[in-house]
Amino acid sequence: MPSLDAPGLLGGVVLVLGALLIGISKAGFGGGPGMLVPPLLALVLPPKIAIGLILPLLLATDVFAFRFYWRRWDSRNVLPVLAGAAVGIVIGTVILVDINPEELKRAIGLLAVLLGGAQLIRERLVSPDKVMPPQPWLGGAAGVVCGIGSTLAHQGGVPVTLYLIPQRLDAATFVGTTTAIFFFVNAAKVGPYLYAGMIPLQALKIDLMLLPLVYLGTVIGVRLNQVVPKEWFLRVILWFVLLTGLKLLGVDAALLSVLRPTPGG
Repeated sequence: MPSLDAPGLLGGVVLVLGALLIGISKAGFGGGPGMLVPPLLALVLPPKIAIGLILPLLLATDVFAFRFYWRRWDSRNVLPVLAGAAVGIVIGTVILVDINPEELKRAIGLLAVLLGGAQLIRERLVSPDKVMPPQPWLGGAAGVVCGIGSTLAHQGGVPVTLYLIPQRLDAATFVGTTTAIFFFVNAAKVGPYLYAGMIPLQALKIDLMLLPLVYLGTVIGVRLNQVVPKEWFLRVILWFVLLTGLKLLGVDAALLSVLRPTPGG
């Protein structure tokens, strides 16, 4: 079982910011900016523990968000995505049990880069006036990818976002729909994470201390959902996701090794 050492000052700051961002992103923007949290925590904690520690906070945020978005979800989207996600979670669980920490760290980075990049590219290619009706088969496919990415690294939000955004749902319906989807997705991941030893008692104690910050982030997110253009907020966060993902992939170290002068050179 991976161990959870004291995260230190930097780790504490990252945990506080992560808790706030989870609440803000899920309650304010449907979870997209929350992509930043797993790769950030993986920089200061063992990757599997970082992923496990986040799960109770995500579930708590879903419960908090229901207070503001109860019955605001679109069942035409929730049901097919959840059906696909169930398959994806099974696949993700099989991969998760056998993956080692370094492989998981790279997987988090790769998912962050691929999914964050896909979202940025999509924003440039799709006309904002084009509206797509719900497509159950496409929702199911997005759900499979969501289930795998969410189980491995809590990176299931972007496939769902890529499916929902073309429908141009109003802000409250969009967040209500993602909240309903990820409440069940996150609840389904509790068993596999406990089996993999990813949620030790010390992680739960840290989660309890962070709960007030998660609730504060939820309240802030609901307010931001009403006043901040989601497109601009999401774009900035996605760039942070890309940069953090590149760091986890070791791109920064590779660049430094290339740029560093060689002895006698």
